[in-house]
Amino acid sequence: MINVAKEMEHLNKLAGNNQAKRFTDLWESLTSEEWLAQAWEEIRRNIGSRTPGIDKETAEDIDLTRIHHLSRKLHDGLSQPKSVRRVYIPKSNGKLRPLGIPTIEDRIVQQATRMVLEPIFETDFLPCSHGFRQGHSPHTALRDVARMSPRVSWVVEGDIVGCFDNIPHSELLKAVTRRIADEKVMSLVSAFLKTGYMENWQFHKTYSGTPQGGIISPLLCNIFLHQLDVYMDSLGANETQTRKEANLRRSPAYRKIDNAIMNTRAKLRNNPERQARRELLDKLQELEKKMRQTPVYDARHHTKLGYVRYADDFVILVNGTVENARDIKTKVEEH
Repeated sequence: MINVAKEMEHLNKLAGNNQAKRFTDLWESLTSEEWLAQAWEEIRRNIGSRTPGIDKETAEDIDLTRIHHLSRKLHDGLSQPKSVRRVYIPKSNGKLRPLGIPTIEDRIVQQATRMVLEPIFETDFLPCSHGFRQGHSPHTALRDVARMSPRVSWVVEGDIVGCFDNIPHSELLKAVTRRIADEKVMSLVSAFLKTGYMENWQFHKTYSGTPQGGIISPLLCNIFLHQLDVYMDSLGANETQTRKEANLRRSPAYRKIDNAIMNTRAKLRNNPERQARRELLDKLQELEKKMRQTPVYDARHHTKLGYVRYADDFVILVNGTVENARDIKTKVEEH
């Protein structure tokens, strides 16, 4: 009997301890009744579980007997993903966004697959990625932008047009195989990408993209766009300076005041006389006022780039000239 939470923690630990490890033998966990039942339980909590796919079934039609049969079908290779139901929802700009609604059984299997893949790939994802991740949100993305903004001269704003619909399947699967060597799991992920969609009861094939609305799609999007995060990291984005580097950049005037403050505080600690302490406190107040008016650094921090991504939207914060910003924009477009 599988303890799902502990097994997910174990996968996360193994992946974190060995960044080059490729995982095999995931299929037995993914298709077990315990794993599928946990996936079903998580789906049931979501109001979207009441939305039917092309078979018109919802979470209310699922029970433990159906989970048992689903487990057997997956083990015997008799379960294949069905087409998703295409619907459209309004966007803030007045246009319509296409959503693909999988059948309830396919949602359970997608959730089970996500529960296998996410603990592994989470150890690879970088802090600059904020979309669809536990502990991350639009607010954490904005927080990071706000922290970098005081030293920013130019901002490159990026939005990958139609990202979910245009991710190339072959490149996406290649990104997944970097960590996953279980052929049955890879076949399942590939099958979900190629299910196609039904619109007005007409079938349409899908040659690229991950359907918006699919449970596994946000994770697959992050796995694919992680390559952009790695590229930005290779360009030196979000590098931090050491305390030693920061101290070396401090201006002589600021350093002189800082030393005077330290000496004054040391005299205060060692001088019990009331009049002398009052004079030292007045001097300390004057020094601290002067410090607030003195520039801390003579030179800019050598880090030129900040980078924050939320799903397919990202910003590159450039501490430099407009030519620097145009250069990084061109590099990212080409990459």
